Amino acid sequence: MDAPLFRKHCLIAFVLRATLVVYTNFHDKTFNVPYTDIDYKVFTDAARHIAVGRSPFERDTYRYTPLLALLLTPNIFLHENFGKILFSFVDILIAVLIKRILSSQNCNEKTKHRCSLVWLYNPFTIIISTRGNADSVAVLLVLSTLDLFLRDKYALAGLVHGLSIHFRLYPIVFSLPMYLSLNKNVLAPTKDQWKLVSGCVSSLILLTVVNYYFYGYKFLYESFLYHVIRKDARHNFSVYFYMLYLSATHSPSTIQKMFTFLPQFILLLTLSYKYSRKSEIPFAMFTQAMVMVTYNPVMTSQYFFWFLSLLPVCLPRFRISVKRSLCLCFVWLSSQGLWLLAAYLLEFRGLNTFTFIWLSGLLFFFVNVKVLNDVILYYEH
Repeated sequence: MDAPLFRKHCLIAFVLRATLVVYTNFHDKTFNVPYTDIDYKVFTDAARHIAVGRSPFERDTYRYTPLLALLLTPNIFLHENFGKILFSFVDILIAVLIKRILSSQNCNEKTKHRCSLVWLYNPFTIIISTRGNADSVAVLLVLSTLDLFLRDKYALAGLVHGLSIHFRLYPIVFSLPMYLSLNKNVLAPTKDQWKLVSGCVSSLILLTVVNYYFYGYKFLYESFLYHVIRKDARHNFSVYFYMLYLSATHSPSTIQKMFTFLPQFILLLTLSYKYSRKSEIPFAMFTQAMVMVTYNPVMTSQYFFWFLSLLPVCLPRFRISVKRSLCLCFVWLSSQGLWLLAAYLLEFRGLNTFTFIWLSGLLFFFVNVKVLNDVILYYEH
């Protein structure tokens, strides 16, 4: 596949997304289950506050960086679908970045293009972005960090990494494997490690200070602290959902907190050390993202973006058969379908399906663990 053909695929993928964005207006007015993500309405309301000089946090449940609300102010001045089109365009930029990252790993042209197409035509990426979810921007920042890092631009990679953490907290777990890959056997930091850390800390401090100046403690709490102490008792994919639901009126005990976060913490540290060679950083980030999503107390479909975006840059090293891959995909999707059915019956039919949601959440957890086990098993070092 040559460059003109790749550009053609990018155009087709963007037109497909734009068509779905137009369709959302019809769907939301016609069907009981909306297509547009509720968070998109929150983003738009927060952007409306910024447009008139007020704080985006005056909008209840806006728990993101003010930069996102600022980025979406054209929703107010131009068109309500501006953000969805923007996120769809970001999807195309992500595909370009995937090609660049694979180039730095010495992949041939055919492999690079195929892996990029996995992203461009992935139904999950198409649907989530056109629903108005902003995680495509977070993914763009994560992959930009990875691209710069693999090209030995450590100071710049650190700056972008700090921005990605500011935008969405989850990229912070990628810090350790990147740091270790630059020299894990020496206690004293190397020059490259100093560049990476300095860039990251500098951008994080600058963004935090500027936003705190304008929006005060409310910014710190809603953008950062809330996500650390968050306890979502509403139904979500997490294996911990039912426990959180039943204990919603009680403060979590120390044992409960340890039970919730310790397995995730141990796995993240182990993967950081095991895959800390520079050539293995994309796979380290992929496995860490999958662990973080699988073991998190809160898990929604948009979180799948975090590891699905890193999958294409790892595909060339997977030595797994097509048959086994399709089987894993089928089981993964089917287990999600069971959960979504139970959630739909609860949310829109008023049936008491909490136990079914819990059981399907357990199944989905074990399926995710199985998928992660297989990709590690079939990964070629």
